[in-house]
Amino acid sequence: MKRTVLAILALLCVFVTSCYKDDPPYEGEYSDVFIYYGLGYNNLSGNLRTNLMDLCKGILPGKSREKAILAFSHNTATYGDYNTENPPVLMRIHRAEGIATIDTLKVYDDMTVSASPTSMNRVLSDIKDMFPSKSYGFLISSHGTGWIPQNYSTSSSTASLCSADGKPYPLTKAIGSQYQGSYRNNLDMDIREFANAFPMKMDYIIFDACLMGGIEVAWELKDVCDRIVFSPAEILSHGMIYETLSWNFLSGEDADLESFCREYYEYYSTQSGQQQSGTISLVDCGTLDRLGAVYTEILAAHRDGLARIDKSRVQKYFYDNKNWYYDFRDIAVEIGANESELSRLDEALEECVVYHAETEYFFDLKLQECCGLSMYLEDSRRPQLNSYYKTLSWNRYSGLVE
Repeated sequence: MKRTVLAILALLCVFVTSCYKDDPPYEGEYSDVFIYYGLGYNNLSGNLRTNLMDLCKGILPGKSREKAILAFSHNTATYGDYNTENPPVLMRIHRAEGIATIDTLKVYDDMTVSASPTSMNRVLSDIKDMFPSKSYGFLISSHGTGWIPQNYSTSSSTASLCSADGKPYPLTKAIGSQYQGSYRNNLDMDIREFANAFPMKMDYIIFDACLMGGIEVAWELKDVCDRIVFSPAEILSHGMIYETLSWNFLSGEDADLESFCREYYEYYSTQSGQQQSGTISLVDCGTLDRLGAVYTEILAAHRDGLARIDKSRVQKYFYDNKNWYYDFRDIAVEIGANESELSRLDEALEECVVYHAETEYFFDLKLQECCGLSMYLEDSRRPQLNSYYKTLSWNRYSGLVE
């Protein structure tokens, strides 16, 4: 089997043969399998390579253990080259004789588009066959725009946006992304198709991607996984914390997602300037039904308030022209929920949103009324977006957009 060592991981397509003696491979059903799904055939390719190298710095299980770390990676051959084919690779990351080691399990030479539900289902089905497990965890790293439909364009590029004083904002992660020839031609996945692409139940799904932390995303995935980690706002291109990921997820009987979230927040809260920008939330999917029931009662009782809502008064999670992500609880406040209704909502939120944290600002956006979840507010200027929203599971349940 071909292998590569950490020192040349950045190449991701150069493999050398090692001569050390393998641990005997584990046989039978695994207890935990962590899957990293990196879609970096875009302007994040360098960041995703760094994330993989950081992952290799952690406490890695040997091949004889009942736990495994797998990585699917699709990056550009060189930064900015969106024309040269560079096939996706499925790898196993483990420790052999004290050395971080990567085994190439499969090269997908015939996979031209990795950012598709068909490709994702294929890769996960391969993993299910090769690594049958009692528990699977999944992290996707790429661009993301929450529940927004495929190829729904905005008037400007995030990378070119500037603050009020003219300084460019740091690059963010913009579900899934693959550039074809140019960043102007981007392929991504519909959240509904993404949810249907999983061939097995997940213990948890983590989005190292922007703007995924909405009730719409959670509702679409509540029967696919038990827990979700995501950000209501954007995520800087450095991404999440990978050095301690293996310890948090594989050292105990259950993945410690709360520590993972806390480390993310603590990292960004100690940065300076506009790099001090980050939000993170952990949701228990088993309690979403109760939260949804409480919220739909509020919506039904205050439909007139929803029609008259002043969006400028509602906590936003977007700093640019993506006018689709408002704080879930603050919407209830602004449409006129009374003290009793808000008390029941807070109880349901405390049970559902197990952990959330926000820096004081995201770039120039003040974060002060945050519950850890976002939600859409209907925009009469966007009839196509409103029509699409009606097809989402959350809207079919809540009737938010009529």
